[in-house]
Amino acid sequence: MSAQDERERIRAAAFRLLRYRERSVAEMRDRLRRKGFDREIIEHEIEVLIQQRLLDDERFAGVWIRHKLTISRKGKRLIQAELGAKGISSELFSKVWAEHVDVEITSAREWTKVKAAGYGLLDSYERRGRIRQGLYRRGYSAEAIEEALKEIG
Repeated sequence: MSAQDERERIRAAAFRLLRYRERSVAEMRDRLRRKGFDREIIEHEIEVLIQQRLLDDERFAGVWIRHKLTISRKGKRLIQAELGAKGISSELFSKVWAEHVDVEITSAREWTKVKAAGYGLLDSYERRGRIRQGLYRRGYSAEAIEEALKEIG
């Protein structure tokens, strides 16, 4: 197989992966390597995808954070761990996260309202404790947890 054929196969595989959702550069590299493509050609094609702005770690992190905060109702700690596993550096995460701090607090408040309604028969102390534990398990920051607990008194 010629190098040109390999490039076309890599490009087609990358487009198929991007059709489903955004990908980080590291994630794309890993997926293409697992398919058995040549490493040098993978690196060349990844550079092409970056230049064409089809791969962009900052955009990927932003999309991932928004989805996890609003749909999955996860907090900062869990989101950062997930993005780290996908090759997003802590520096890039911090940069992108700065735009979403308020969204985390809103997300924690909304989750708290739903859970508080379900714990209506519990006394205030136990209800607050269960909600605090739930928010912590979901990865919310201490600031978001405290702000959310203010909502239920």
